[in-house]
Amino acid sequence: MGEGVSEVQIAHSELKQPTKFGVFLWWTEQSPTWVHPDDVEIADNLIPSNRVFVRSNCSNASDRELGFSKFQYGAEFFRGKPALWLEVPHQDIEIGDRVEIKSQSGKLKPQIACVTDILWSRSRRTVEFLLSVNQILIRRHFLVSDFRPAHRLGRHLSSRELRPQTNRIAN
Repeated sequence: MGEGVSEVQIAHSELKQPTKFGVFLWWTEQSPTWVHPDDVEIADNLIPSNRVFVRSNCSNASDRELGFSKFQYGAEFFRGKPALWLEVPHQDIEIGDRVEIKSQSGKLKPQIACVTDILWSRSRRTVEFLLSVNQILIRRHFLVSDFRPAHRLGRHLSSRELRPQTNRIAN
């Protein structure tokens, strides 16, 4: 056991925190001490914004001991402390998930889409989603009630099933 580190601190750092979702709507003007020194540039490019981040444990025990969490948005992430963090409702949908847009009695065109962004709407105080179809962004913001996860026989559709034109056998 390291100098100055108690057994309670080690036990606490090993606890898995539940996954949380939230936004960083503000950024400090001075150099942020709540962001891991190696990740300041990444964090500076991602926040402030209305992006909904997933907060989870850092994989490195020493980062956890220092109070850092991993904040992830799609493929990008940084290590930080939850300063200036506004928690938002839990989301079961993540960036990159395939969803089926519901027709809602003909109001929307039913189709399979990909989640490209998850955003917090300050005015509506709700989470909104940006979707794309065949890599073309749909200009509308969607609510979670506008779609459902794309499943076939209880499993997610593969990218091959979503793009039948690429399933053709070459002659």
